[in-house]
Amino acid sequence: MEKDKTNDLTPERVKKILKKKGTEVDIEEAQAILKFVKMIAHIAVNQYLRGKL
Repeated sequence: MEKDKTNDLTPERVKKILKKKGTEVDIEEAQAILKFVKMIAHIAVNQYLRGKL
């Protein structure tokens, strides 16, 4: 089964979303933000599955 790529969050989408909310960032900043958000999401899921949340 092929993964649906339409919902993938890219730095370009992060930049567009933030611009809608009034925050201008460049691609490098969007990449850093995306990396941070994915890291936090991973930690939250792991804690939840371990019953620590």
